[in-house]
Amino acid sequence: MSDNAGFESSMDAAMLEIIADVGRNMKTACYVVEAEAKKNCPVDQGLLRASITSEVDISASEIVGMIGSTLEYAPYVHEGTGIYAKDGNGRKTPWGYTVMAGKYKGFHWTRGQRPQPFLEDAKLSKKSSIERILGGKS
Repeated sequence: MSDNAGFESSMDAAMLEIIADVGRNMKTACYVVEAEAKKNCPVDQGLLRASITSEVDISASEIVGMIGSTLEYAPYVHEGTGIYAKDGNGRKTPWGYTVMAGKYKGFHWTRGQRPQPFLEDAKLSKKSSIERILGGKS
């Protein structure tokens, strides 16, 4: 009976190399989408644009790339609010709010904000690049 330890060891090393390559490709694809999302992002003071980041999570069963923002208001900008909210999920009546300082200082009435899907648009516009990068043809 032959010893397969060398073969098994080389297979394990090859698998780790493939996982590392796919992880690097995923990171590159995330950077491409992140850059496009920042380009598409609406800007008032630039905080939302600056908060857009990406990360890659590699586990035993999958490699996941994530692009997004941790700012509390990011989903409201992306999905819209009030009567303009995506899928009609927003408030149906106007509301008022007060801004204490800055260029919008004062009391305002609103019916909501139209969606500005900067992340979704970035993903869709870079789909062919993502496919090429993840396919190893960067």
